[in-house]
Amino acid sequence: MPARLNDEVKLHFTGFLENGEVFDTSEGKDPLKLKVGSDEIIPGFNKGLVGMELGEERQIKIPP
Repeated sequence: MPARLNDEVKLHFTGFLENGEVFDTSEGKDPLKLKVGSDEIIPGFNKGLVGMELGEERQIKIPP
């Protein structure tokens, strides 16, 4: 079932800057737990989560 607004999800992530530098990651830690569409995370990331399936990997580009 694809992720929808208000679904609670757990995910691992790695955030990269345009130059490829990692600025944050959940690798080696517990997954991030959040509600899709909440103001806990930036809107571009929320938008990229909608429609994701369990086990799917996705690259989400968020403009500055």
